[in-house]
Amino acid sequence: MIRDVMIVLFLMNCLFKLKASAANRDHFFDPSVEMTSEERNERLEAMRVEHRDHTYAQLDVYRTLRMHLNLTVDMEERTLDGYVQFQFVKLQDTRVISLFGQESPNLILDMGDSMTVYDVELYSAWNGWEKHSFRSVCNEEHPISVLRCMLEIREPMQAAGVFLIRVYYRLTEETSALHFVPPYQTHNKNNYFLVSTTQPSNARGWIPCQDTPAIKFPYTSSIRVKSTFHVLMSGLLQDINLDGEAWTRSDFEQAIPVPPYLIAITVADLVSVDIRGVRMDVDDGVGPAVPPIRVWAERTVMHDLGVRGSPLLDSITAMMEHSEARFGRYVWGRYDVVLCPPGYEYRGMEYPAMNLYSSSIIDFDNLAGPQFMFTQLAAHEMVHSWFGNMVTPKYASDAWLSEGITSYMEMQIMSDWYNDTFAGDYIKTSKFTDLKSHLGGYTGASAKYKILTPYLHDDHPFHGFTFIHYNKGALFLEYLANITSPEEVQEGLTTYLERYKYSSVDTADFTHILYDKYDLDSGNKMEKDVFVWLERPQTKVPLSLFPSELYDRGNELYKVLTRNKKRTTEYNMKDVAEAYNKKTGKLAPIAKYMRALLIQVLQKMKSTSNRVTMTEKRTKHWKALVNRLDKLFKFTDKTVTDPSLFTVWSALALSFNHTATVSKYPDFLMENGRLEILFSLLDAPANTSMRGEFAHMFKTKYDVSRYPGYLARLLGYYVEYFIQFYQPEVAVEGEDEMSGSYEEEEAIEDMDTGDVADAADADADAADADAGGMEGNEIEGM
Repeated sequence: MIRDVMIVLFLMNCLFKLKASAANRDHFFDPSVEMTSEERNERLEAMRVEHRDHTYAQLDVYRTLRMHLNLTVDMEERTLDGYVQFQFVKLQDTRVISLFGQESPNLILDMGDSMTVYDVELYSAWNGWEKHSFRSVCNEEHPISVLRCMLEIREPMQAAGVFLIRVYYRLTEETSALHFVPPYQTHNKNNYFLVSTTQPSNARGWIPCQDTPAIKFPYTSSIRVKSTFHVLMSGLLQDINLDGEAWTRSDFEQAIPVPPYLIAITVADLVSVDIRGVRMDVDDGVGPAVPPIRVWAERTVMHDLGVRGSPLLDSITAMMEHSEARFGRYVWGRYDVVLCPPGYEYRGMEYPAMNLYSSSIIDFDNLAGPQFMFTQLAAHEMVHSWFGNMVTPKYASDAWLSEGITSYMEMQIMSDWYNDTFAGDYIKTSKFTDLKSHLGGYTGASAKYKILTPYLHDDHPFHGFTFIHYNKGALFLEYLANITSPEEVQEGLTTYLERYKYSSVDTADFTHILYDKYDLDSGNKMEKDVFVWLERPQTKVPLSLFPSELYDRGNELYKVLTRNKKRTTEYNMKDVAEAYNKKTGKLAPIAKYMRALLIQVLQKMKSTSNRVTMTEKRTKHWKALVNRLDKLFKFTDKTVTDPSLFTVWSALALSFNHTATVSKYPDFLMENGRLEILFSLLDAPANTSMRGEFAHMFKTKYDVSRYPGYLARLLGYYVEYFIQFYQPEVAVEGEDEMSGSYEEEEAIEDMDTGDVADAADADADAADADAGGMEGNEIEGM
């Protein structure tokens, strides 16, 4: 009993220390106060101390040096069973402590709440492997799910030094770190598809470990599966052998140190195609070829790609070539791309040597044509091989160092690939408007998420990975590029990679690069701007910094579609594109961007409908507009061939109870598990202030038990999230008042006469004030 009390006190003390550290720094940076170089250094150090990670690991006593996994994966039973072996170093000699009667520090590992640890062994040179005492400790009431459980292992040794330890454990599919995609959410419809989902701090969900990106270590693994399945990991395959009549054992090695969240596994019935061969260094002045690239997918998907998808596969190689030209040699040996089934939770994930792409991002109706969204995804995930994988954010609060920098470079790579400014500028302006939209959703207690380095000690680390940290981080670098030059930003990022290669860093480390690069010690305005971007929830950024002719064309297309009073079903994307080109008088190639422009239009329609008061007359107009759009573009027929487009469409259509969409959505949700699809459902209320009420309704009306376990958990989590954060706005001390432009409300309220179709003109004019190439428009609420 005393022991249990001590454990509880230990957990409470960890949380107390994390929260107490916040006192070292004012929550929001005050740009009106002059800051000396000493105060600036103190602020950077306070930022570094405050942003500790979500772990029970005592890194000042024990550090992981190396890891080996030996697991059997049973896809039929959906279980993992085996052991993990660690080589640790003990940094402190605790024999002196024990002489004074104080308890020596035990080894603490983070672990998931669905894990059963059934044995621990310690290795000695005299007796080999021997059983060692341990205990699993869980607090199901802990508000942060990743901190609910830990594994306490009796102190392995008192003297400082190196030791080996094994932890034997078993996992079921209930763990949040393993996603067994059910057969009906795959393309082949015959087997489960296993992927691990461990970002940002959930490696503990399938491996008991010191789960923090603050440490990195190499690993090896030996994975046993039925011979009908293939195993891939975030390391290089070393060997594969038969293990019994129906099983195989695959051995992997990742020799470059990686953080725990980048240790990943995929098990599925896959086939593959090599799109680049073995890498060789040559001396002909051309330089090394790109690394070997292999694409893995289910058989039905690979058949389609082999017949019609060569442009899509070619884009992967091109992204690698452009990335290496900017960042230097790809260090991870080979590049495997796994096209995951529609049930996979995310668009993509950037594991070393193995990137996961959701196949739902592919436009299967147009495989032989341009794949703008797929290429953009490929650029993003590939850039992570340098920013995130090679140089890793040390804490969840610093996630923008991975996602923001990568999102910025994604824009540059896309401009390189398309050899025009349209692609990069389009993405840039999209990020601007997305950021503006999402900032409005964080009010009251959630306003802290508006800053790039949020205080997350009392939150799940997942909150460090929001649209704000992707988009605001990217636009911060775009701001630097505008006041200096893109070349200087590229040089700064190259220095960042060279200085911190294979390391884990924090925002203070990155800021030191800026001080060195731009001589910020001189107290110039740029120094203050840097801290405003990093530590203020709001700032003002002129939209003129982000001009995009292509994005303006999307807004023109919005006007064409909302103002066109023709009631016809004969239009298709090509017809609209041609009419749109003639209207602008510009005949630059639009076809390859049309899908992206349609998504822009749908998102803008959704944003406009959110910002206006839905009178009976206006609701009638919007319902008519939604019906007409579906007749024009057949959006409700895209559930299989283009799930991403249907997802964006459904966010708008569900708002107005579009009959065909409402009828198809439950089965679509059953077959597609991406998180953004869940968001389209929860985003359905026409006004964001209604989301909490809508989430309450969804929670009580719909039976989520019909969905697979992981999807039911996600639905439950996000419903509770919307209930918690979409409440009436409450002012936060230190936060500027919102002063966004709502001219569209007034413009539309003036519509007292005219037929329903004319309402589209007013709504389209109103939306022009919100986005689309207008000089001087600013982000409010940043």
